Amino acid sequence: MVQPEQSMRPTLLGVRVPRIEDDRLVTGRGRYIADVVLPGMVEAAFVRSDVPHAQVRGVDTAAALDSPGVHAAFSGADLDVRAVPDLMPWVRGVQHYPLARDRVRFVGCPLAVVVADDRYLAEDAAELVDADLEPLPTVDTAEDALAEDAPLLYPEWGDNLLLSMPAPENPAVDEAFDRLRTISGTYTTHRHAAVPMEPRGVVAEYRDDRLTVWTSTQAAFIVRSMLSQVLGLPERDIRVITPDVGGGFGQKNEVYPEDYVIPWLAMRLRRPVRWLEDRHEHLITACHARDMRIELSAAVRDDGTIAALRGRVRTDLGSGEVFPGGFGPSLVAVGSLCGPYRIPHQCVAVQGVVTNKTPLGAYRGFGMPEGTFAIERLVDKIGRELGIDPVELRRRMILEPHELPYETAAGARLDSGSHRAAFDRAVEIGERLLAAERERAEPGTHLGVGYATYIEGVAASAFSITGTFSGQDSADVRFDADGGVTAAVGISAMGQGAHTTVATLVAEELALPIEQVRVVMGDTDTAPFGLGSWASRGAVVAGGAIAQAAEVLRRKGTEIAAHLLEAAPEDLELADGGFQVRGSPGSSVPWERVARVALTRTFELPPGVAPGLDARASYEPPGMDHVPRPDGKMNASTTYTNAAHAAVVAVDPATGEVQVVRYAVVHDCGRVINPLTVAGQIHGGVAQGIGGTLYEQLPYEDGQPLATTFMEYLLPTACEIPDIATEELCSPAPETPFGIKGVGEAGIIGPPAAIVRAVEHALEPLGVADIDTTPLTPSVVRRLIEEAAS
Repeated sequence: MVQPEQSMRPTLLGVRVPRIEDDRLVTGRGRYIADVVLPGMVEAAFVRSDVPHAQVRGVDTAAALDSPGVHAAFSGADLDVRAVPDLMPWVRGVQHYPLARDRVRFVGCPLAVVVADDRYLAEDAAELVDADLEPLPTVDTAEDALAEDAPLLYPEWGDNLLLSMPAPENPAVDEAFDRLRTISGTYTTHRHAAVPMEPRGVVAEYRDDRLTVWTSTQAAFIVRSMLSQVLGLPERDIRVITPDVGGGFGQKNEVYPEDYVIPWLAMRLRRPVRWLEDRHEHLITACHARDMRIELSAAVRDDGTIAALRGRVRTDLGSGEVFPGGFGPSLVAVGSLCGPYRIPHQCVAVQGVVTNKTPLGAYRGFGMPEGTFAIERLVDKIGRELGIDPVELRRRMILEPHELPYETAAGARLDSGSHRAAFDRAVEIGERLLAAERERAEPGTHLGVGYATYIEGVAASAFSITGTFSGQDSADVRFDADGGVTAAVGISAMGQGAHTTVATLVAEELALPIEQVRVVMGDTDTAPFGLGSWASRGAVVAGGAIAQAAEVLRRKGTEIAAHLLEAAPEDLELADGGFQVRGSPGSSVPWERVARVALTRTFELPPGVAPGLDARASYEPPGMDHVPRPDGKMNASTTYTNAAHAAVVAVDPATGEVQVVRYAVVHDCGRVINPLTVAGQIHGGVAQGIGGTLYEQLPYEDGQPLATTFMEYLLPTACEIPDIATEELCSPAPETPFGIKGVGEAGIIGPPAAIVRAVEHALEPLGVADIDTTPLTPSVVRRLIEEAAS
């Protein structure tokens, strides 16, 4: 079969196409997990531990069972399920069940569940459950957990290390540190979380020996696989549906205890069961993030450039009782430490420590904000100690185009990028924005500008953090007889415009109007296997599968069209809406005619061509390492986005208040599919980055969470988010379909480093230097000023 040439028709890529899902969502016609209501449905409420560490002596549900409207109440001992499997051989196994049986390790750990006619009755009855807990000593921080006499969360381990990876031996690192100046710092990013607009929720129904689960997740097929292993059902007997998801940001990529318990209840009670997480539950049970301490040293040449890095990444993982859990960001942080810089060698150890806190998990950025914060702060410190302007120092180290492709010291293979151009342009914009703010600043206001530049790994392998899934996704593309197309894909929608992206790529590949494409996703019965949407992978993996499926359709369509036009297949080209003879626009046939022949007028098919016009393809992004190489290096991603951020801040020294007054991002995500979607991703990420740097935090004291409502957990409002200027550069990825990269996490990686440097710049006249931690709350800023003054 012959592949038709593309005609010189206009492309849909790079066009500001309005999102096709928005009309339904903004007019209130979205269907979220709370909108799933089934006949005969009952509601569940969980009984959770109010102590951070304890032996479970017993859980008595008798009083709850006697309450009005209650159908059932179960403790961990009542659930006949398997333990959540240990799938990751390179970390210690965490033996745990959906409901705690022997020990609780954090406040919020589920102990029992009550099912009643409605949530109100279930909550009332849950208060009557008597949990006999024998308190145990707690550990609040990773440092405390590593003390010689620290209480052990898992006594069988002998310590509190879930993950311990010593730094690989590298003689070149030792040689560099022996002969060059060493400059060091310790950089801490604090615990906070994604906090999507929609909390979690699960609805389950068991009918005709088949389990159907509706859940607010980013990865329906991963949930199905885990349910199969814990509940003991074949995957073919489980259907997982994701309705509209009101934000995920990685937090909904984990599989939580409630995801197992609610389906088990539906099977046990033989009726639909629903659980909707309230915000208090969300803040103490949905995975937290960040909470990382990076000790980093650089062997520095006389010109300030870095010859080698040495360090340790230590992450407070909380209790560790979630799949896949929070150790992955530690590994990604290690891979981010070189950034876009020419740093030949690095040698970094990793520790993942368990404490009596909510389990750590994924959050947008997944280790990249932490790693970027550390290296960017260290570069600023090097510049200050050597008397080199930090902007100039970065220019000395940033990779130039002629050096690409380039393998970083961590093993990341940078196949393309505009690292120097993005940084130079961000500095140009930042200086202009700072000058404009100085002209209108109030007396006494201290202004500063800060920059951050980084790489973003895209479409990563999941194997290194799950031990069971790799990185492939699939697409089914099929024509109807009227020429319409349905595309089913394995990625998930959670507000990022996935339907528009998929429809655009299908329309582009088949030369169809986007209105003729229907997109199906988020249902394991109707979509092909896929790992969902995370790690900025959606466009890359769906695009790859779509491109391969479309190629099959184009080839078959070419044969049919050539037969209908009585032309040679090699003389056809793909034109708007169908095929035409090259150079003869009047000699053409639309896809509608081709599809009708393939589906309903099969007697018109050319000899040897089978009926039907559909294709399934699977795509595994190329170039990834699924496990570290023998030298410890690892290229976990298919390709890499790059960007540079500029933040302008105003600081009031009297109050310590920091306001981000202007912000700019110059980014390169390869070939842009839809500029509107890209801008939305950047703006949303920057807003979350501002919140995580200045406002949001999840502190603990003696194992008790201190931010359990939005009264204590501060989120930025529109008033705290400045105008965000974005500019796009384009370095197409050579190995991905269409040359696209991902952009889902680009906005959130840079703000911590850029904002902290801007605050430091603003307060330099007061002697403030080397800020090495977040968040920069007013009290922290005041303390920094007072310490500098003393």
